[in-house]
Amino acid sequence: MKNFIKQTKISFILMAILYIIFGLLFIVRPDFTNKAIIIVLGAILSIYGISKILTYVKSDDVEKVQSFHLSTGVIILLIGIYLLIKPRVIVSILGAILGFFLFLHGALNFQHAFNLKNMDYEKWWISGIFGVIAICFGFYGIINPTSISPAFSIIIGLGMIISGLSDIFMIYKLSSYIK
Repeated sequence: MKNFIKQTKISFILMAILYIIFGLLFIVRPDFTNKAIIIVLGAILSIYGISKILTYVKSDDVEKVQSFHLSTGVIILLIGIYLLIKPRVIVSILGAILGFFLFLHGALNFQHAFNLKNMDYEKWWISGIFGVIAICFGFYGIINPTSISPAFSIIIGLGMIISGLSDIFMIYKLSSYIK
């Protein structure tokens, strides 16, 4: 159990650091970051699509009849290629996607604030404020998906940094409570 808690703690810290890094990238190089995310996603989907097609080609006749590897692979490959060729189209909805994740993350932070309150931590409300801020930034991204301008990327970046810092703060507090 102790090993599980340690691994979970490390995972949460790494995710928080990634949030902070991506937040900084959105602030420093918003246009590049938006396009880079779509291109990387396109490359990953293309590779996955190719692997599904190869799985189909290498499988025996019975497996071919029972699986959808070929059709799934072709569809995923085409989506990946589209992302690689037309990243700007996807960038226009990236704000909604990032906003959705930031909204969910803020809601989790808000719940963690009440968990801290139930553990009699006096400054539980700080985490609650971080959660509300992340919810607001995320909601803004959801209702304004086409406004993925540099200013919006900076807002998303700030929200991600706040969310990452909030996670580190909560992990620290929960770790000291568990010990």
